[in-house]
Order: sequence, then C-alpha cells, then structure tokens
Amino acid sequence: MARLVHLTAMPKAAVKVPQAPHALLRGPLRDLANRVQLGSDAPRAQERIWIDPSRLSRIYTRNPATTPDFRRRHSGMVIGGDWDRHIEPLDRSWKIAACLAHFRNGVPWAQTKAFPKMQAMIALRGSFDSCRTDQDIRDRYARIDTLFADIERNGYRDETVWRFGAPRLPEGVFVHIDRNGAPIFGAIGNHRMGIARALGLTRIPAQLGVVHPEAFAAGALARYRDGAA
Repeated sequence: MARLVHLTAMPKAAVKVPQAPHALLRGPLRDLANRVQLGSDAPRAQERIWIDPSRLSRIYTRNPATTPDFRRRHSGMVIGGDWDRHIEPLDRSWKIAACLAHFRNGVPWAQTKAFPKMQAMIALRGSFDSCRTDQDIRDRYARIDTLFADIERNGYRDETVWRFGAPRLPEGVFVHIDRNGAPIFGAIGNHRMGIARALGLTRIPAQLGVVHPEAFAAGALARYRDGAA
C-alpha cells in the first residue's frame, strides 16, 4: 500500500504533499487509511460537503514557493501545521473579483481584471486555463456567462455521485477546513464561487479539501456534512 501521511506538521517552506500513486486508487486508499487512523467519521477523498458562499471570506494562498500546493488529489487529507494561516480576503482573488464586477455591476469582461491577467499569464506560459489567444479568452468567458444564466434560472446543480458508500463531488468548489473548523476556499472552482456570491446563494455543494486535525478532533466536519455550516 502506498505510504500516506496524515496528521503531519507542515513547515512554512514549500513541501511536497504525499499522495497515492494512482488516481483510481487514491480515493479508496485514502478512505481506508483515514478510517484506520481516525475512525469511522474520518474525512473521505472527494467528499461532498455543503457550504454557505455568503459566509466564506478567505482564500488559501496557493504559492508553491511558500505553501503546500493543495490540489484535488489531496482531498480528504488531514494535515497539521500552519498551512491554514496562509490566507487572503476572498474577494481579492482576481477571478472572483472579475465575476462580482461583471455579474453584480455589469462591467464587461474585457474591462475587468480577468482579461489583462489572462493575457499576462498566456504571455508568460503560452497557455493558461486552456486559453492561448484573446479569442480563447472571449470564448471562455462567454461560457461562464452561460453557466451564470443556467445557475440563475435553474439553481446551483448538485453533481454529487455516490461511490464506495459515500457522497463524492469530483469537481466544483474546493474548500479546506481550518483549525477552528472554519472554511477556507481552496482557490479551485473560482468562477463557480464568484457566481454563487454574485447571486447571493447561501448553500451549495463543495468538494472537501484538506482538514486541519484540530478541526477534525472538535467534530467540525459534521456541520458541513449536514449543510448547517
């Protein structure tokens, strides 16, 4: 079995986060390791939780040079240390700020922070968020307009799937739980988060990210599982 590390103190410097060796095994292996170490209430990989976007105020600072770069493959891990202190105000995220400017205030996408930021990232990397040209950027944000219209008309879709006896959300908004049991947006699913905030939604499904051991010990997961958080 792959070596999985849980309840591990992380220094402030960049750290490689352990992971299962194969994507298809990652969920079952992580669930099993968590249950063995933490009991039947342990977090699960890709677990579906419920959050209130209107009460979520912080975003995790994803900077591989200084913080663990948590991604979806780390969903359901219980990791200690000070990773949960590396945060910023949520609405400073340029993607979320662009969504709020566009959907709340009617600012055209090209006049939000999104366009120059996307152009700069493409110039630096050659490709960013599957975009290579200005037309790609326009097409991407046209799809986000379509997504907004669908959510506004039909509500936020719950794409939960039941797998290995638990509710899993393979995609969507990614949320960590800090030492005090409070949510931190994991900087994945930015546009869905921006749309939810622009529409004033108060309950949406999210994928569980990393959980601080102090929060788990205090039973904080329960309220996210039943939608009370």
